[in-house]
Amino acid sequence: MTNSNGVNLFGFSTEPSSGGDFTPLVKYDSRAGRFFRVDRVQDFNGYNNEQVDITNHFRAVFDFENVEVGWIHFPMGGAPSFNLVPMGSQLPPRPSIDHKNGLRFMMKLDPACGGDKKIREIASSAKAFLGGVEQVYGEYLRQRDSNPGKLPVVSLVSTMPVTTGQGQKQSTNYRPTFRIEGWVNRPVDLVPTPKGNAAPIAQMTPQNGNYPPPQQQAPQQPPWEGSAPQGAPPTGGQVVSTPYASNPQVAQPASLDSDFG
Repeated sequence: MTNSNGVNLFGFSTEPSSGGDFTPLVKYDSRAGRFFRVDRVQDFNGYNNEQVDITNHFRAVFDFENVEVGWIHFPMGGAPSFNLVPMGSQLPPRPSIDHKNGLRFMMKLDPACGGDKKIREIASSAKAFLGGVEQVYGEYLRQRDSNPGKLPVVSLVSTMPVTTGQGQKQSTNYRPTFRIEGWVNRPVDLVPTPKGNAAPIAQMTPQNGNYPPPQQQAPQQPPWEGSAPQGAPPTGGQVVSTPYASNPQVAQPASLDSDFG
């Protein structure tokens, strides 16, 4: 029962879930080198997940101030299990042999790839993905002091095959290469929602966040034309490699007048 102001007597809702009370996801398929936006769609059977390939337009504000690290388990057909702490904390105990080292953070997708819900979370224990994030996180640390109070705008440059193992145990995964395009104030709706169970993540004071215009596209290289990896989605888009500087000098746009909302 709720009063005229819509407040429940218990202080929380007793209404059935509408399927929308969760943080939408972005997933990276390291076997295919593709990013997917996971949307909840309703049909006659209820709510289902719909994966939308956003690889070729991937661009987002990364909340690197609130990265969580630790242990993650993605059971087949079940909900993921997290045991995470804020970046910089001592890693928590490993819950089980099935849990692997992983990380989680929030982002706000560019309108070109964000759909109706631009605030997303991503979590992964895939080493190829972790390696790509480690590289751009290092760049974030090097540029952070020159951009106080701001978050990086990150785009996907390319995905590179990484082959491990031998013989029947050989496998190929795709490591993403990211680039920091610029820095913006924290978008007002990019609010930290930690899953960790240790020291609290630092409280942020949201500011009016703006998003810089995309950089001018570099001359495109011919797309990789090798055979599609096993499990690759049936999509006509391909990842196009573009030049990447390991330490780009990012010029702040003169005007940041397009809000991410």
